[in-house]
Amino acid sequence: MADTIIQSLRDYFLTCPLMGNNKINVDFLPEKGLEYSIDTTPATEIIKEYTNGSSLRQYLFVIRSVNDYGSDVLQNIANSGFYEKLSEWMEQNTKAGTLPQLPTGKTAQIIQAQSTGYLFTTSADAGRYQIQCRLQYLQEV
Repeated sequence: MADTIIQSLRDYFLTCPLMGNNKINVDFLPEKGLEYSIDTTPATEIIKEYTNGSSLRQYLFVIRSVNDYGSDVLQNIANSGFYEKLSEWMEQNTKAGTLPQLPTGKTAQIIQAQSTGYLFTTSADAGRYQIQCRLQYLQEV
């Protein structure tokens, strides 16, 4: 079991068949080459506090990738289509109860996309795409 939520997320996405054998980084994305990164984003963590001291919390993050990019419309459709499929994968896993294994005292409840995947920045032959996501979990006392 991971010691941190970010490590739990990385372990979880390593099981995603859509990502294949590509490298999954944390807070780092190279200039070129197909790789992914899970980046934390600032957010209010506590959603609801319960009288027993436990709380419902959220952890916001972005999944980014660097992909081949250019005038080839089929390549660009594939790039955007990946994020549509990734969103569906998270939704199906939430429904099936297949969620990240969080550190002791934390239990994942929902993992979901908060936006559609979109092209963030480009260079001559590489595009950086990203999707905003949320993990909702129960933190026990």
